[in-house]
Amino acid sequence: MSRFALIMLAAAMLLSGNAYFALAQQAPAAEEKPKAYATYEELFDDFQKPRNVLLTRYERLRENERIEPAELEAVEEEMRALDRRYAAALRAYIDGHADAKDLMPARFELAVTWSRLPEGLELAIAAADELLEKHPDSELVADARFLKAQTLFQIAGRESDCVTALEAFIEKHADRAEVPAVRIMRVRALLFLDRVDDARRSLKVLLESSEVKKDKEASEFLQAQLDNLGWIGRELPDFDLPVVGGGTVNRAGFAGKPLLLVVYDSTSSACLGELPFIEQAHKKFGEKLGIFGISVNESRTAFEQWLERNKEKIAFKNAWIDREAENTLTRKLDVSLIPFNVLVNGEGKIYRYDVRSDDMLRYAELLAK
Repeated sequence: MSRFALIMLAAAMLLSGNAYFALAQQAPAAEEKPKAYATYEELFDDFQKPRNVLLTRYERLRENERIEPAELEAVEEEMRALDRRYAAALRAYIDGHADAKDLMPARFELAVTWSRLPEGLELAIAAADELLEKHPDSELVADARFLKAQTLFQIAGRESDCVTALEAFIEKHADRAEVPAVRIMRVRALLFLDRVDDARRSLKVLLESSEVKKDKEASEFLQAQLDNLGWIGRELPDFDLPVVGGGTVNRAGFAGKPLLLVVYDSTSSACLGELPFIEQAHKKFGEKLGIFGISVNESRTAFEQWLERNKEKIAFKNAWIDREAENTLTRKLDVSLIPFNVLVNGEGKIYRYDVRSDDMLRYAELLAK
C-alpha cells in the first residue's frame, strides 16, 4: 500500500476506540505538589524512564494471547496516572520559569500529554493555543495546530470549532504530509454537523487532486466514501424477517423511531469487536433508538446457539439471512463487507451508511436527541 493510501486509511480510522468524550472537562486535583525542576530536559528525562518501563510492560502483555483485559487496563491506568503527574509537573515548570528558554517544547509536551487523557481534552486545546500565542514562529506551530484540530474532533459538540481549526491547518500548512488526513477529518466533522453536501463537495475536490489521481488505492478509497454518501436520504428498503426466538420484524415496526441496523457474523473477530459499540448504543439510548441485528452466519443453527449462549449480552432482536440468497435486505443495501451498520431516521430514510464504532455512536446520539 502506498504512503498516501496509508494516510487515507489512517484518517478513516483516526481516533477509533477512544474518540467519544463528553464536553465538560476539568483538571483533576493534583495528588501532591510537583517536584521542582531546573530545566525542561531534566523534567522530561525524569518521567520518560518510568513511561518506557510501562510501555515495555504493556507491549509484552499484548503479545500474550491469554492475557486478561483487566491486566492491560491496569497498566493503561498506570500510564494515565503517570500522565496526570507529568502534566502537573509541566504546568508547574512553565508557570515557575517565565523566562526559561525551553518553554516552547514544554508547552507542546503539555498539550500532547493532556490529549492522551479523556478528562484533559479541553486542557490540551488550551495548551496548544498557549503555544501558538507565545511561540508563533516556532517549528512546532504546525504540530500544535494539528494536535488542536485532532483534539477538537474528539469532543462531541465542538465540531464547528474543529472544522475551523482544520481549515486553518490546510491554509497555513499546505505542504505538510498531514494535509490528506486533515481533509478526511474535515469531511467527517462536516458529517457530524449534518453538512452532507459540503462533505460531498470536499470528497470530490480530493478525488480531483493530482496526488489522488496518481494513487489508485487512495482514489478507490475516497470513491467508496463518496459512494457511501450517495445512500444518505434514500428510503430504507422494505423488509419482513422472522426473528430468532419467535415473531417477525418489519420496517413498519420501526416507523417514527430511529433505527440502527447491524449486519454481522458471530464467527468474525471484526464483527465481535464491533458488538461492544452496539451494546453501548443499546444501553445509552434505550427506547429512543431501535436496534435490529441481521446475521449472515453460514449456519443458522450455529448462530442460534451462539445467541443462546450470549442472550444476556445481545439484548436486541436478531434475524438470520442466507448470505447466498437473492433479493434479501442485505442485497438491497449492497452489503459487501461486515460488520456493517446503517442508521435510519424516524421517517425511514437512511441517515448514515456503513459507519462503525465511535462514529456510529456519535451519529446515534444525534439521531436519538
